[in-house]
Amino acid sequence: MATEPMLPAQFAQWEPYAATWCLATERERREQRMRSTQAELEQFYKAVKPRLDEAIQYLNGFALDALPPQERNLLNLALSLVEISVAVELFFNPWPRDAYPWQKFSVAY
Repeated sequence: MATEPMLPAQFAQWEPYAATWCLATERERREQRMRSTQAELEQFYKAVKPRLDEAIQYLNGFALDALPPQERNLLNLALSLVEISVAVELFFNPWPRDAYPWQKFSVAY
């Protein structure tokens, strides 16, 4: 039995990342970043980043407070890309080396 896609059809190429990265909260996205290897983060980044603007333009056609489930997942996937981008572009590691332990950080909202 086939499962329903998590993402809109025009972003089906990202479906392999959906179960891992369509996370509803900043805390979940940060924790997934920390549990991931740098190679996993870079693979996700390289797959999604080139079409991020297209995804944002697509989402602009919907009211934020009334997003259908697939579009909400697309937004959450895009937010995950933002969360991991510093690890790929700046840290070259899921968390900056020699920094305060990530496990002690807490998202307050």
